[in-house]
Amino acid sequence: MYALKGLVAGLGILIVIGMSTIGYGLYRKSNDPGFKFFSLGGDSATSATPSTPTGSPAIIPPLADAPPLPAQGFGETMVGLPAGCTIDGVSGDGGRIFLRIGPNTPQCQRVLVLNAATGAQIGVIRIAR
Repeated sequence: MYALKGLVAGLGILIVIGMSTIGYGLYRKSNDPGFKFFSLGGDSATSATPSTPTGSPAIIPPLADAPPLPAQGFGETMVGLPAGCTIDGVSGDGGRIFLRIGPNTPQCQRVLVLNAATGAQIGVIRIAR
């Protein structure tokens, strides 16, 4: 009987420790979106960025409410556009730059998404009709 009570008490303590760890992780993540308990090797910031060639469809993950990145120079970046297409507008969210490509024709109508810190192309959003 005492062994069973000890087992139940021990498992209860493990549950309290686990819930405390989850609460601490949620608190730290709310203050620092880049917080991770463990690093699984390598630089995940560069390997997690999807890279697609121009012209292939891309699925863009939802935007996180991350603080703006510090301004850093990345040199010169070349962005290829189909013949007859121009940049109609530029906007950004702190971590990404969005280039709206026009005119309003099927071959030109798209949005290019660039990484603001590196200038690398993250993806292309095509407008299907």
